Amino acid sequence: METIEALLTMLIQISVPVFAIASMLSMGLRTPLHSFRNQLRDRRTVFSVLGANFVVVPAVGTLLIWLLNGLLPHQTGEGFIIALCAAGAPFVLQLGAMARIPYGETAGPMAVLLLGSILFMPLVVPFLLQDVSVHGWAVARLLLGTMLAPMIAGIVIAAVFPIHADHLARTAGSVAAVSAVLMFLSGFGSNSMLVMELLLSPVMLVAAGLVAMAFVAGRISGDLAGPTLTVPDGPAILTSQRNIAAALLVARTGAEEGTTADSSIVVSILLLSAVGFVMLVPYALATGVVRRRRDGERISLGVLLGVVGPTRD
Repeated sequence: METIEALLTMLIQISVPVFAIASMLSMGLRTPLHSFRNQLRDRRTVFSVLGANFVVVPAVGTLLIWLLNGLLPHQTGEGFIIALCAAGAPFVLQLGAMARIPYGETAGPMAVLLLGSILFMPLVVPFLLQDVSVHGWAVARLLLGTMLAPMIAGIVIAAVFPIHADHLARTAGSVAAVSAVLMFLSGFGSNSMLVMELLLSPVMLVAAGLVAMAFVAGRISGDLAGPTLTVPDGPAILTSQRNIAAALLVARTGAEEGTTADSSIVVSILLLSAVGFVMLVPYALATGVVRRRRDGERISLGVLLGVVGPTRD
């Protein structure tokens, strides 16, 4: 039994950075440089999305967690706070495709949020979690090496070898998907007793409330956004799906590995991400069906999941 737990612990230590690197490489390979330029020129959209993700969500979410701290076992609240500070999740590209949101309206803001997370998390997370040893420079160095560098590498490779960019992006995306599955299985499997305890506590309701709060904040920012965003619920999806890779990387620099605190923080981040996934995928699929039917598109499983492009009658 101890051997299995040690194997699962080692697996999550490997799968987290692999997931971060592969997902950001895939995102960079799929995102043209002009997407960033167009997004940065629309200052109204940039400020509304940044405000929702780095002011409203962390502030309101942290306040709620502090108020409900007595209901959250172990250091679950600390894990939630780290996740709320992490924006720019690569998975929103797939959610946006499901919801039939133009690619540039998810890729551009997501890249801006990723850059914001790299600047925001090293400064704010240590301030909010003073009882957890999170070092700002260690966080910044980790995020730069495992998230920003792969994204820039992907953009450069796509510019130099455009013919091979799509194939490389699919390969990197497959690696990211496999590592994500291993990350969840190893994270939950190595802490099965803790997971059962959290499932029987109010933690799941708190997680659902945080996701809903982030969705509302993102939806309001979509209404306040500029002309580059034509689908107002795009920022809602973007804001409510937090960047699990960045959150886990930051969490691993904090509490001592193998301790109850470390396990609680990692599991709570995984749980919040899983709750967001369960809530957002049905929403994205339902809105995607409505939009595709409205535009007279034939709906296949591949189109619905955003794997292939739309087809028209």
